[in-house]
Amino acid sequence: MKRYRRRIRLKTKVEKSRRYKNIIVWTTLLLAAMLFVSFIVNKSSKYLLTSPFFNVKSIEVKGNNIVEKNSVIEYLNLYNKNIFRPKFKKTEIQLKEKFLAIKDVYVKRRIPNKIVVEIIERVPLAEYKVAEKRVGIDEYLKLFVLPDDYRILPKISENINTDCKTACLMFLKNVNAFSIYKKIKAVTSTASDDVTFFLDDNCKVCIGLPDNIDNKINYLEQVFSDMETKGEKAEYINMRDFSDEHKEIIVKTKKSI
Repeated sequence: MKRYRRRIRLKTKVEKSRRYKNIIVWTTLLLAAMLFVSFIVNKSSKYLLTSPFFNVKSIEVKGNNIVEKNSVIEYLNLYNKNIFRPKFKKTEIQLKEKFLAIKDVYVKRRIPNKIVVEIIERVPLAEYKVAEKRVGIDEYLKLFVLPDDYRILPKISENINTDCKTACLMFLKNVNAFSIYKKIKAVTSTASDDVTFFLDDNCKVCIGLPDNIDNKINYLEQVFSDMETKGEKAEYINMRDFSDEHKEIIVKTKKSI
């Protein structure tokens, strides 16, 4: 019995010794593999960050109509610089701060040497002049410079308060899909529920509250069509009391010469 117990203890010691050796071997192999991977990653990173093969050769700017492409490229200043070094999240924030017409922007890498800048611009609904420059304004009252060749937009009064400006812009946003939008020369408001606009033939239209625009504009276009058939032109139209139930408007025609 004693000899049997000795053999069991001896066998247990041998197994423990073997396990320890296996642990040491596998730990050594794991450390060696980690060191090897670290070496490869380090070499690869150094190659990616220093090789001229990954220097920016092309920058594509998409979605811009207001912001000039060359201005964006010049501001980025990335040509012949390593494509992996810039932090594009920071770059996107800087672009929005620099170019106020940019609502959102996404800068992406196209390996090996191309940058793509996808721009989403603000939509100007109206404009006015500031220091001889055309300044656009969107539905959020954000201001930004418009290029000289940008399409002509309705002028909005500068000296009206924020609520009145918001009402004017809400009206222009809602009427944007109608053909009459292109004929609107200017828009103003004395109160948030009293929007007035002027057409390019100097017809003044008091639309009132800027709601139910679809029905109001459809009816207004029908009025213009009927007047054209009769050979008449409107000088003044009051739609303040217009509703779906009571289509009440006041029309003053221009005197024929």
